[in-house]
Amino acid sequence: MWALLRTEIDDFSDKLNASLAQLGILDQCKDLKIDHICVRLKHNSDVDRLKTQIFEAGQLISTANVNGREIAILQLHSPIMVGPWKVSGVEVPYPKPGHAYEDGWEHVEFVLNDAANTMDGLRQAFMERFPNLAIDKLREDYGYYEDAPLADDDQMPNPTLGIKVNGVGLKFHAHPIQVIVGHEG
Repeated sequence: MWALLRTEIDDFSDKLNASLAQLGILDQCKDLKIDHICVRLKHNSDVDRLKTQIFEAGQLISTANVNGREIAILQLHSPIMVGPWKVSGVEVPYPKPGHAYEDGWEHVEFVLNDAANTMDGLRQAFMERFPNLAIDKLREDYGYYEDAPLADDDQMPNPTLGIKVNGVGLKFHAHPIQVIVGHEG
C-alpha cells in the first residue's frame, strides 16, 4: 500500500499545482512549507496496514483522537517530493463513520509562519498573503471552512483554514503539525 501511494504522488502533485494555479496562488505558496500530507483510506484495516508499512520509512510521532476518530502523524526519515515541496509528515486518519472516501492522497497543510496562532490571526495572515482571494468567494466556490481541532495530547491549539479545489484539500495553519504534537519545538 505504501509503495502504491508513493507511485501516486506525482499525479497528486500535478493536481495540487493545478489547484493552486486555479486560485492564482501557486507562486505565493512556493516559499511556504508543507508540513504534512494526508492520505485517506476507506477501511480501518487498510489504515492499520499502511501505518505498519510506513513505520519502515519513518516514525510515529502522534496518535490522538481528533474530531471523533484516531489520527496518526508519522515523520518520514527521508522527505517525499510533493511538487517542489519536501514533505516529511504524513497524516493517516481512520475513516469517520458514515463518510465515504476515495483511497489516496487527500490534502496538504501549508504553514503560514507569520500568523498568530489564533483563528483571527491565521485569517489575517491568509488574507495578507493572498490578497487576490476573498473569503466570501472562497466559501461560495470552494467550501472554505475554519476549524480548530485540538487533540488531548497537543501542545497547542491548531486553528486551520481549508478549501477544496478539484478534489484537493488545501489547508493553512500557523505552526507545523510536528510542533503542535510536541515532536519539535
